[in-house]
Amino acid sequence: MTISFKKVTPPKKDHSNKSVILSDATYAQRKEKVLALMAEYDFSSLVIYADKEHGSNFEYLTGFIPRFEEGLQVLNQDGSSYLLLGNENANKIKFARVQSEGIKVPLFSLPNQPMGDFKPLEDYLGQVVIDNDKKIGFVDWKLLSNTFDDFHKQTAVPQFIVEALANKFGADKLFNATALYMHPEKGARVTNNAEEIARYEFGASLAGDAVLDAMDTLEAGVSEFVAGNALNRNGQYPSVVTIAAFGERFIDANIYPTDNTLDKGDKVSLTVAYKGGLSSRNGYAVNNDNEINEIDKGYLEEVVYPYFETYHWWLQNIEIGVEGGAFYDAFSEFYPQEKYGWELCPGHLVGDEEWLSSPFFAGSTATVQSGNLFQVDFIPSQERHHGVSCESTVAIADDTLRAEIKETQPELWERIEARREYLSANLNIQLPEHVLPMSSTLAYYRPFLLDHETALVVE
Repeated sequence: MTISFKKVTPPKKDHSNKSVILSDATYAQRKEKVLALMAEYDFSSLVIYADKEHGSNFEYLTGFIPRFEEGLQVLNQDGSSYLLLGNENANKIKFARVQSEGIKVPLFSLPNQPMGDFKPLEDYLGQVVIDNDKKIGFVDWKLLSNTFDDFHKQTAVPQFIVEALANKFGADKLFNATALYMHPEKGARVTNNAEEIARYEFGASLAGDAVLDAMDTLEAGVSEFVAGNALNRNGQYPSVVTIAAFGERFIDANIYPTDNTLDKGDKVSLTVAYKGGLSSRNGYAVNNDNEINEIDKGYLEEVVYPYFETYHWWLQNIEIGVEGGAFYDAFSEFYPQEKYGWELCPGHLVGDEEWLSSPFFAGSTATVQSGNLFQVDFIPSQERHHGVSCESTVAIADDTLRAEIKETQPELWERIEARREYLSANLNIQLPEHVLPMSSTLAYYRPFLLDHETALVVE
């Protein structure tokens, strides 16, 4: 197998522009998954924390995050749910997708808002039912352990909440139970049904179309603002900071798009993410390989081609049932870390947040499962060279899940089939049947970002 570049027809932007709201049946299924894990591991209640940046575990059952405030959900083994929310979110209790009771907790509000008769948090906790018959589990957003049943005492929940629960129930009752939601094999959130995949495809395909639009804006003189506007779409909330950067990055510590304009030869970085997936592209503002070699000699041969060959390897070798540690080792052998300097993990799970967790680390026994959503995401860092990225999202689906998608989400299935056909006909990439592209731009990488017609292909 070799990698080359040729003139190809760009993929068709295919975002549905149709919102996907999860059904009551899916939320009931989610709740049962969590309750079953609570019973298996002797948790009589969970206290699920949320703020704007760390709200996905809370959102899993409630359907929303507390926006600019903090919040707690208490879920008891009998299925009862209580929400503790601040001044400007307490009115959302009645809208929670899992039926919940709750109270307003001014302490969770923004600074200097009315506190009423100021009370300690223990008082508010006493106004809801928290089953302390067995273990009480904190669910935050940090696993802090790679071992599923390592229910340790550390937590990312704010200390004033931890202290209030410890004062009320005893510190010996409190354990970190985030793994029940996020562990890369056993966590409730790491597998998805057909409806959930459709919901997350909404965001993944929106990100893919946006990156394609942003690439199409690139010409000398265009500003980062213009590219950034192509990336931010439909009023959706990005799950990472949007990147539209030309030339050197982080000047004066700035991480956002500016009025800086594109010059021929500039480095280019484009990234956007929504619920369900991220898309990104890195490269140079050039027209051909000769122009790249004048700026970054050896970039294609030493960086781009090996990266894309490994990208193809990743798509061909991700298998249901493979252990994450075995995949990590095989990836490391194919694309040696000491040579290519890649960081983090060779891919990770995605959900309401851009990075849920990952089974791909040394020694991992977590297996790839039907229903997983993965970012094809590995980041080489090679001395003297600019970076490279063609990040996108895939779902993993066995025969049963594929049949469910085809029957219940026929429009999604049509998009998946059309994307497969595009990859085969234009890029010579034959996806395994269990690998479902969540964006039309999966594996579509233009090495010369001022040339809007040339893409990398597999020979």
